[in-house]
Amino acid sequence: MTERRIDTLHRNKTGKVSDKWASYLSYYDSLFEPWRDRPVSMLEIGVQNGGSLETWSRYFTAGERFIGCDIDPNCGLLQYDDPRISIVVGDANGAPSFQKIRALQADFDIVIDDGSHRSMDILNSFVNYFPLVKPGGLYVVEDTHTLYHDQFGGGILNEFGAYAFFKRLVDAVSFQFWRTEVSLPTYFRTFFPLGTTPAFILDGWVESVEFRNSIITVRKSLAPGHDKLGERVLVGSSAQVQTWGGSFRPPVSADPAGV
Repeated sequence: MTERRIDTLHRNKTGKVSDKWASYLSYYDSLFEPWRDRPVSMLEIGVQNGGSLETWSRYFTAGERFIGCDIDPNCGLLQYDDPRISIVVGDANGAPSFQKIRALQADFDIVIDDGSHRSMDILNSFVNYFPLVKPGGLYVVEDTHTLYHDQFGGGILNEFGAYAFFKRLVDAVSFQFWRTEVSLPTYFRTFFPLGTTPAFILDGWVESVEFRNSIITVRKSLAPGHDKLGERVLVGSSAQVQTWGGSFRPPVSADPAGV
C-alpha cells in the first residue's frame, strides 16, 4: 500500500498529470497533517490536467468534497471515479462560477489558488474566497514567484501587486499595536477605495500570513477580532533580575476596526 503522504502520493501517481514543485510536497505534508483524517472540503482554483485533485482525494481519505475550478473548457472533459470530486468550468472570479461552486459547497477547510498566477486574479480570488474558508482553515496561494514578474502584473517594486497586498495583510494581524495611528480602510486604500475594504479584514479574521518560496499561506482565525495577543501570563515567584516584569500593554481603541 502506498504511504499516505502527499510527497509519496504525488511522486508515485499515475493517470492524470499533476505538476508541483518539490518544496511544496513536504510543506503540504506538515501543513495539512492536522486535517488528514478529517471530513475536509477543499477548493482548488486552477486544475490544468486534474491530477492534483486525485492526490488530494487520496490523501484526505475521509474528505467530503473536492472541487476544482478552471477557465479552460477542456477541463470539462475530465472525469473521475471518485464521486467526491467535481469540476466547475469558468472564471473562478466570475459570478456564474462562484455561484456554481457555492451550490456545490458553502464553505471550505482549504482553498488553494493555483490559477492564472496573475496579480489581479490572485487578489480578486482571495477577496472572493477567503470569506468561504471555515474558521481555523487555510488559504494557500501557489507559484507566487510569478508575482515578481511584470508579465504577471507584479514586480519587486510594484506597490499595487498582490505580493504588496499580502505584506500589508501581515500588519493587519498585528493591528492592535498600531490601531491608534491609522485606520484599516486608510491603510488598505491602495487596494480598496474607502468604504470597500473587505469585512474579513475589518473584523480581524486573518490569524496569520506565512511567506515561503513561491507559496503564501493565510490562516483564518477561529473567531474574529484584533486582540490576538491574549492575556499576559506571568508565573513564578522569584524575580531576581526584573522585579516588575515589564509594563508594556497594547494601546486600546474604542473602535476595534479603526474605521
